[in-house]
Amino acid sequence: MPRTEFMDDTHGSTRMGVITSLVVFFLISLLISTSVAPVVSEKLISSPLTSNSRYGVTFPALNYIEDNGKDSVVAVGASILQAALDGSCVSESLNQKDIGVYNLAISGANPYTEMLQIPAVIRANPELVMIDLGPNGLWNFYESDDLNEYIQFRFTINSISMSQGDVGEWKEHIREVDRQWLGYTHLERMNLVQSYSQKASEEHLKGFVSNYVDSLEYEQRAPSPGDASWDDYLMNPYKYVPREPFFEEKNQQEIYQYMEEKMPRKAKQGVYNPQNSSTLNHIAYEYMIEELRSAGIPVLLIATPHHPMVYSYLEPKQLEGFNQTFERYSNLSGVNGINMFWEQWHSSMFRDRNHLGINGREYFCERITPYIDEILEFGGLEENIIQYENIDLSNFLESECRGTDRTQSIASQVEFIQAESYSDCSYGEGIGFQDRWITLQNRDHRGSGYLHALPEDVSQYKGSILGSRLDYNLTFEDSGEYFVWVKMKGNSYGNDTIGMSWKAYSQDYVELETYSSYGWSSEGQWEWEPEFSRPPMSINATAGEDYTLSIWMREDGVMLDEILITNIESLNPKSTDPYSLSSREILCKGSDEIFQINPQGQTFIKAENYTRCEYGQGESIGHEWVRVNDGNSSEDTYLHALPDERVHMREDLSGPQLIYDVYFPGNGSYYVWISTRGNSYGNDTVSLSWNLNNTRTETLISSHAWNSEGQWEWEPEGINEPMNITISQPKIIQILVTMREDGVEFDQLLITTNKDYDPDTED
Repeated sequence: MPRTEFMDDTHGSTRMGVITSLVVFFLISLLISTSVAPVVSEKLISSPLTSNSRYGVTFPALNYIEDNGKDSVVAVGASILQAALDGSCVSESLNQKDIGVYNLAISGANPYTEMLQIPAVIRANPELVMIDLGPNGLWNFYESDDLNEYIQFRFTINSISMSQGDVGEWKEHIREVDRQWLGYTHLERMNLVQSYSQKASEEHLKGFVSNYVDSLEYEQRAPSPGDASWDDYLMNPYKYVPREPFFEEKNQQEIYQYMEEKMPRKAKQGVYNPQNSSTLNHIAYEYMIEELRSAGIPVLLIATPHHPMVYSYLEPKQLEGFNQTFERYSNLSGVNGINMFWEQWHSSMFRDRNHLGINGREYFCERITPYIDEILEFGGLEENIIQYENIDLSNFLESECRGTDRTQSIASQVEFIQAESYSDCSYGEGIGFQDRWITLQNRDHRGSGYLHALPEDVSQYKGSILGSRLDYNLTFEDSGEYFVWVKMKGNSYGNDTIGMSWKAYSQDYVELETYSSYGWSSEGQWEWEPEFSRPPMSINATAGEDYTLSIWMREDGVMLDEILITNIESLNPKSTDPYSLSSREILCKGSDEIFQINPQGQTFIKAENYTRCEYGQGESIGHEWVRVNDGNSSEDTYLHALPDERVHMREDLSGPQLIYDVYFPGNGSYYVWISTRGNSYGNDTVSLSWNLNNTRTETLISSHAWNSEGQWEWEPEGINEPMNITISQPKIIQILVTMREDGVEFDQLLITTNKDYDPDTED
């Protein structure tokens, strides 16, 4: 054969030889071991021999707790307690440090199947045992193939992992039909091991060979006893075996529809029709409690609430068996009870009708920790049963999230609100609870920090589930329309969006608007939004009324720095520096004077004595008439159009205006001159106009010419005629001076009835 084929064949033979040797080595090791039971026990947890790795945890966990030399709290029960208790959260929150809170509750468990672990629990000698005791654990057994199969499964799994010392008095309470699934002796347990030994050996072989053959990938589904993460795994069932969000991604109407479909039938089943006594589960509870009491281990019975919509489907007194059982057991010496079942918790705390979700686990940790502290310190609670009446957490998301309570007064034409200075807030609904607005600092923000929507895992809240909300309480000194800009950023189209709305006190929100910051020009910088030519959201405000501006997280990862509120419709902070305007008052105010015209001579009006004024719009928004002291002007003062940036305001009279209310005492014609100056053709022009009955007559005035040498000049100069105002009866007329080019200077107005009067030639 060719050399290449020979080499490939040799390589394949060598590889096969290595694998064969490994398999032979593995099988010899397995055969000479004292038992395959430890292998099966371990693989029930770390490999997919069962649908849930937690099913095989009980006895390996209790052996670990017994041997690790650490004080412990052990929780046992069904999936309701498994979903509620975050052992790490409680451990970290306890006053007594270095104590492990282990959640050994298991999906589908009932007291009858779980009582088998009590001898091992006692041997582990925890400081406290928490037992799940809700109405779902007090039903009577019934004929069911599914139930019988589950009991067979649980008894077999437990028998595989238990030792001879774990066979206790519980055996007296086992039904005759179930005894075949229990291993009372070592031989019986080995027979039960055989049902899983072949699959466990295959999984063990895969893991063994994968250590030597790179092409064979093998991943454990959960930590094995002895792994570094084993301790954490026992504390946090949902961290390693998470369940997909369910109710957390539904709105209230969708949850209601689900309840309407499921609860009428579920309300008739045993889980919502608990018995008062004499069931196999009652017998199991009594055995568990009595054994723990005899061992001197405190017992804490726990009942967690169900979804608030559940209770409307239950009849009065339907759960009386639960109430009586809970009270009876909790009043035993050495036993305490915390009954939260009748509390109304917020809908977003639940994954489904009876299991807490991520929100509920966090709150349960907060509630349960002080009671565990009290039991650990004093051996029990001050009252045997803790059961609060009328607990209503329907406002939980709002009450738990707190702001400054400050109300911002909008008293200037341009106001800034730092994003982190929110008045109030609400955590997100359902799965939105996991993302929070976090205050951070760096070098490029304003104020004390900025807000970042974290953790950033590309979560989006654009449907019916609302993300975390920020509220800014506002009051306005003057009525009018105000416009809202937000300085924000995101680094992709998936983390740059917020929702925003506003409402007057006790009224509903106006329609939600969305702001997004990422675009083709984004380079990680803060930008004022909304983007492009889209107008900002506006608030129609009444002076003295209370308003709330709210921002919702629509995409996590988005960042907020500050909010700009202005009554200047033309202000676009993308093109005009809004900070330069922030010192302005909300209105441009003047002297309020009405000037009287002398019908027999000339009337002079100083520029700075304007009756009132208006700021500019568009690109002239940053400009204003500034008072300047100068001995070469009349009365040593004039007005200067600043800043002098060669900006021309030639559209729609949009430059800053000076308004002079002038009383004309009789009919006839009046002539208006203006004293101005400029040092170039680009900064010498104003608009002089007069307004009567909303009809405006305009004259453009330019002052710079070939003979200009920086002197004040009366305009119009040369052959141009002054502005003419003709009236038929005494009136108050508005004379307006509008900035057309910045840099121009304005000293005074002159009004005369003499058509031939020329102030440039007169003294």
